[in-house]
Amino acid sequence: MCQFAVPLLLPPADDGSHCTLMLWAMRDIVKKWRPQLLEDSKGFIEEHVVNIPMPIFSFVRIGENKLSKSKILNQILNPAQQHHNFFIHHDMDGGNIKRKISDGLVEISWYFPCGSSDVFPEPIAVTNLRGDLEANWDQFTFLTQVSSAVFIFIESISEDQFKLFSTCKNNEAQYYFIITPGSGKNINSEIQTFLRYLIETLKVSTDQIICKRYNSNDADFVKNIQVLLGSLLRKDCQKRSLESMIKQPHGLQIDVDENIPDCQKARACACNITSEIKDVEEYKRKMLRLQGDLWKQLSKVEKELCRMTKQGEMGTEEYRSQLKQQRIALHQEQNQHDLTEPMMLFITAITNLSQVEKQYFLKWMKLELDLIARRNLSSLQLEYKERSRSDNPEELKQVDQKISDSSLGIEHFLRELGQFYEAECSMVKEKIIAADRAQFRGLPGIAADLLKEGFPLELIDGDSSNIPLKWITDVLNDLDIKTGGKSKIKVITVLGVQSTGKSTLLNTMFGLQFPVASGRCTRGAFMTLLNVKEDFQEELGCHFILVIDTEGLKAPELASLEDSYEHDNELATLVVGLSDITIVNMAMENTTEMKDILQIVVHAFLRMKEVGKKPNCQFIHQNVSDVSAHEKNMRDRKKLLDQLDEMTKAAAKMEKKGGITSFNDVLDYDLDKHNWYIPGLWQGVPPMAPVNSGYSENVHKLKKHLFEFLKNQNAPCNIGGVYHMDRKLVESSET
Repeated sequence: MCQFAVPLLLPPADDGSHCTLMLWAMRDIVKKWRPQLLEDSKGFIEEHVVNIPMPIFSFVRIGENKLSKSKILNQILNPAQQHHNFFIHHDMDGGNIKRKISDGLVEISWYFPCGSSDVFPEPIAVTNLRGDLEANWDQFTFLTQVSSAVFIFIESISEDQFKLFSTCKNNEAQYYFIITPGSGKNINSEIQTFLRYLIETLKVSTDQIICKRYNSNDADFVKNIQVLLGSLLRKDCQKRSLESMIKQPHGLQIDVDENIPDCQKARACACNITSEIKDVEEYKRKMLRLQGDLWKQLSKVEKELCRMTKQGEMGTEEYRSQLKQQRIALHQEQNQHDLTEPMMLFITAITNLSQVEKQYFLKWMKLELDLIARRNLSSLQLEYKERSRSDNPEELKQVDQKISDSSLGIEHFLRELGQFYEAECSMVKEKIIAADRAQFRGLPGIAADLLKEGFPLELIDGDSSNIPLKWITDVLNDLDIKTGGKSKIKVITVLGVQSTGKSTLLNTMFGLQFPVASGRCTRGAFMTLLNVKEDFQEELGCHFILVIDTEGLKAPELASLEDSYEHDNELATLVVGLSDITIVNMAMENTTEMKDILQIVVHAFLRMKEVGKKPNCQFIHQNVSDVSAHEKNMRDRKKLLDQLDEMTKAAAKMEKKGGITSFNDVLDYDLDKHNWYIPGLWQGVPPMAPVNSGYSENVHKLKKHLFEFLKNQNAPCNIGGVYHMDRKLVESSET
């Protein structure tokens, strides 16, 4: 996200090993861009960077050079009016420190167009060899084999270096020589002899020789190289993906970071599952059977058990008994399903693989499923665009549902495990199955291990807005046992309207990896467990921090549903009730869009008195860069508090709670200290815009404030206590 160049080829270590291609390290990078061909249609392309075929332009130097190659590359890649350092160079902070480990490193950065005012019309990759090519001949040879063109910076040349280039004449790479005489110098006789040799022997045309005179302007020089790269793109030059580089280059020994046995074994396990997926919607219906209509029916029955809204004239106990029988029948139907082959493969992998192999397996699953879902989604979005021009709302609704059903992630496999476990527990409870014949008893322990290792676990199912209560309870119970009693936790949750940057905020603050993508937003709620280091546990008063990321409230796809308000209410009540700190995320200073949401939050906070909690609330106003925002918005914050007080009175009356007259009666809220103004995430226009450092700095200040609050807070809950509170809150949110 920060748009810094990343390592592509590591130099060999002193132990005689080979260079290492960093393919696995880049597998997780996803880029979005708009080619100029799609500018009119406002279309875009999204893909993992290792899979994108694109021209690769490499920049190297021979001998010493006063001209900073990295600095020139930054100027080449920067769009107009943007100055960002993709590559580290001499004139940066710390850039003049002598290199100790990066000599011979090949790093890579990219240019991606946004559709207008682009430097280049299509994506390109730019690689940079740090150090002299003469001392790093293997890396240089590798670049000549994978690049569309190689640009060589030369200031002066010796006889040995002169001879070195004679070995390049049989190479297929297209060379461009950038001659850069030192300050105040002209091209000397050795360079002139070399230029004649290039033209006569290596058949280099004069167009392939670029001279930067000592009196020439940097801006003009950069413009010339940009024009040259543009002309190469128009010639339909060779395109290559990073993944295709793993084919061993001729005559070179290059190691690939992901070619280790643990990684390859995990990949094979993941591909055994994902290779069968063609149509995501059909696959989920056939292979993940328990979370389709069965799970939705079960969710409705469980909610009705709490609400009792359709009782009619039937007696309460009779109606409740009827609902319980329906629930048992649905569980029995679930339990009669056998595990499908993909689910058996999934359980085998997460049960039998070593810890390292399991981490690789989950990452490969995520990468493969994301790739499949992205391609499915891309075709469905095109279909939606076509259907949106018709007058048939039913057709549009069907495509909308298909888009919703085409999401597929690891959470769906874990959700299926949870349903098998819940159904079996119900059968054991009803004595339909003997306890000693239960085959899924070990599943909560496996999920607890994943949670302990920092893997996000689904708390609320985003498709049916339900919590598999027995499953979550037993996972947390097992986690409590596995931590050996050291299980004190504090909980931080984020709430807010869809696409206001909630997941990005948590990822930036805690270094997490909640999925973030415009158009494919978080569904339901996910929890991640952060391990607090021993030297900080006593100070913070807990062993873990539980971070909960929630789906956006007031989501457009739910707006047409009758129970969308109830859905938001349930979600807010549950996650707020579990939290020590709730972050209410808003776009801009304006609080109008949050008025309904704040009312939901007030109801949720009001109910916390029933479980003995008075959480803290922090209001985050994103995309506000004005330095005077805090002072200028004092009146708005006062108005917000007045609204909250009015809502609290109305909610207290509705909930029949006496003695509550203000927001502060149910919540720890300070008008000045609990409002934060954070500037926008991007500094410029994506995809080439880097992250705004002001965003990171303000998020860091917020994080420090949150930890100060947690230090001074009352005794934390333990993991064993969360599931007891969970039950009370589910009942509260349902009613």
